[in-house]
Amino acid sequence: MALVLARIDDRLIHGQVTVGWATHLKPDRILLANNEIAADDWQCAVYSSSVSPDMQVSILSMAEAAAFLMSPDHKHEKIILLTGSAGEMAGLAGMGVNLKKVNVGGLHFGTGKKEMLPYVYLDRLDFNPLNQLLEKGFKLSAQQVPGGLQHNIDKVSLAEMEGKF
Repeated sequence: MALVLARIDDRLIHGQVTVGWATHLKPDRILLANNEIAADDWQCAVYSSSVSPDMQVSILSMAEAAAFLMSPDHKHEKIILLTGSAGEMAGLAGMGVNLKKVNVGGLHFGTGKKEMLPYVYLDRLDFNPLNQLLEKGFKLSAQQVPGGLQHNIDKVSLAEMEGKF
């Protein structure tokens, strides 16, 4: 499998992914990994309907997504992987998915969150999984859209953010 983008974005499948990233990267498939959505046929239909018909979409539980991504059956596919949280992405890495690079694309304002970037707000629960990804050697960066400014996220920047709490 050629993972062309592993993205954490709490909006999951939306315009920046389907128009911005998919137009730029030309994936064969968008894979959304989320236990709750995968178990809900209505949500699966809503998210699937926002993807161009010439691109496949898979909405799978975390375990199913990990198995899919590690299966040799999909080694020739270009895939955009989406999770809604840092914890989900770290969970996939913990199941053996090799992510190499993770794009923190959009974690939006909410109760108890603090701004790292105008489109990245973190809460206390985000630090452990993001640090786990870094410890596994994966590169983290924040970038909204292709061609947009890319901000590297490292242990120092996470420690600075954590100090704001």
